[in-house]
Amino acid sequence: MKAITVIKPNQIEMLEVEKPSITSPDQVLVRIRATGICGSDVHVAHGTNPYAVYPRVIGHEASGTVEEVGDGVTDLNPGDGVVFEPITYCGTCYACRTGHHNVCRELKVLGCSVDGTFREYAVVGRSQLYKYHTDKMSFVQAAACEPYTIGAQANWRGNVQPGDVVLVHGAGPIGLVVADVAKSRGATVIVSEPNENRLAMAKAFGADYLINPMKEDLDALIGRLTGGEGVNVIFEAAGVPELLTHAVEVLSPAGRLVAMTFGKEPIPVNFRALNAKELTILGTRHQFQKFPETVEQFPGRLDRVNQLITHVFPAEEFKKAFDVLADKNGGAAKVVLTFG
Repeated sequence: MKAITVIKPNQIEMLEVEKPSITSPDQVLVRIRATGICGSDVHVAHGTNPYAVYPRVIGHEASGTVEEVGDGVTDLNPGDGVVFEPITYCGTCYACRTGHHNVCRELKVLGCSVDGTFREYAVVGRSQLYKYHTDKMSFVQAAACEPYTIGAQANWRGNVQPGDVVLVHGAGPIGLVVADVAKSRGATVIVSEPNENRLAMAKAFGADYLINPMKEDLDALIGRLTGGEGVNVIFEAAGVPELLTHAVEVLSPAGRLVAMTFGKEPIPVNFRALNAKELTILGTRHQFQKFPETVEQFPGRLDRVNQLITHVFPAEEFKKAFDVLADKNGGAAKVVLTFG
């Protein structure tokens, strides 16, 4: 079978490898039909993900059909449509015992620490698959379920409530998803993005206010909309560490900052403002138990999903797909590869 593999940083090839087989009763063999390219796949390909082990088949946003099930699997059958849960965890460490399995000390992630979904077939445990109705969405659409679980996790971490005023920095795929989920939770959503192509997309994803911070005064907009109180929740999804420093100044008292940026260097925070307003700063990583709600709600989001997925390529054209994704002015949001 074909498998897109990062041999070492900056060397990615499509290899012919042996088709995997079931070795445990709780495993399932899945024929992968569609798999999205995530920014984390790009980081693994370029050698900037500190958790990656090489060589590695990348990818974790995927949908497919069940090919075969182990003897212990009774609730899936060949032909069922499934989406992939990318993480596995030990279940016994402190994080797992307190409901934070997504930061387990023994966390394993498809496409990073174990081989992922840029291949024709994969064998995974039953717990890593969620069934969906193939008559309600295509394989390509279903591949976007995983990014939406990230948006659901971030909004859960930020405790977004009806009536909250939310600021999303960045209108890349994750920023758009975060905005969509925040709007569905009853928030008023501001999206700040300097790329005009991406900013234009944000309206369809629930943004009530759009602003290019390179051309307009973001602080002034926040002041007008909130009567000077500040926004209640900020999601930093732009990858700009300085925005985390800025966030504590424009958050309202009792506000929440969800930090989705990984800074290479320590990021300064004004603790005087943080304590005076009793702010909460929250990390977010992967997701936990967000697939059931996402899969259930997904058919109602397909109008946005169809706009999110801007490019689809056969897997053999993966190099072209990566080039399209890398072109910041090319209008690409989510790029999906298909097998078969």
